[in-house]
Amino acid sequence: MSSRHCVLVAIGVFVPALAMAQSGPMQGACAGDVKALCGSVEPGGGHIRECMKEHRAELSDGCKQALAERRQERHRGQSSDAPPATPKGDE
Repeated sequence: MSSRHCVLVAIGVFVPALAMAQSGPMQGACAGDVKALCGSVEPGGGHIRECMKEHRAELSDGCKQALAERRQERHRGQSSDAPPATPKGDE
């Protein structure tokens, strides 16, 4: 197999894995981390996410920040989806 063909196959496998692994700002902030730390991990089934968790201490500052912001967004989303609490005494 020619080296050009190998590169095309690698791109065809790796780029969709990045797209599935992260979305939005995280994709840009964590793309290098995914490539460096989890590039050999087969995508799908949460494998890349698990790999990133295993390498949490090794993540770049930018990726850590993007992940923290994503967690905050999810937390805010869950809070706003919850029904309003009933004040005590109004039951």
